[in-house]
Amino acid sequence: MTDYAEEQANEIEALASIYPEEFEAISEKEFRIAVYPEEQDEENPRGLSLHVTYTPQYPEELPEYEIETIQGNIPDTYYKKIKEAVKSAAEESLGMAMIFGMVMCMKEELDNIKLDAKRIEEEIENEKKRKIEEAEQAKFHGTKVTIESFLDWKKKFDAEMFEKDEMLKAQRVKELKGKLTGRQLFEQDRTLALSDVKYMDEGDVSVDVSQFDKEERGGALDENQKEDDENAVWKQFDKEE
Repeated sequence: MTDYAEEQANEIEALASIYPEEFEAISEKEFRIAVYPEEQDEENPRGLSLHVTYTPQYPEELPEYEIETIQGNIPDTYYKKIKEAVKSAAEESLGMAMIFGMVMCMKEELDNIKLDAKRIEEEIENEKKRKIEEAEQAKFHGTKVTIESFLDWKKKFDAEMFEKDEMLKAQRVKELKGKLTGRQLFEQDRTLALSDVKYMDEGDVSVDVSQFDKEERGGALDENQKEDDENAVWKQFDKEE
């Protein structure tokens, strides 16, 4: 016949030896064990306790137990997961001492909370870096050019160039004012050709040089050249005398 009381006493003695600081005896059949993660989170420390009360036929049946939060905040999703994991570990150990296995299961789940939190922090940090890199890359890629945006840009560009060209022309005229020859003034403003008309008396005839026949102008030039040649001969004759 199984001596449940003896098995329970032996387990309590072993647990008190394994967890000297964490074990708290409440009575001969009731105790509490504090459980902490293997590596505590300094910013968000967490701790649980396994409150156990032996049933008469333990370990052939599950003990009465409660999982209590003694430090920090355990998210509900994790708390539910811890309870399920502890129950599963206890059921798998029916017929033998199971409290140590239940405690180790709680410790493992507490470790997972920190690991998951660290992983989430890393993902958030990586996401921030990715967005920063995308923003930097966007500076080099610039705005995507479409036909509409190009035509709008060209219209503005042409208007700016025309305005600058007009300003340069005006500045150039201002700089050359008073220094231009008659021909340059005429080329810039052909209305100057009519500026003397208002001074002509009635009956005066306006002469257009371009109307002269080229042959007549050529004959006049030949005659002048001939007279020059004759003068050159007399000049030579005077020298010989």
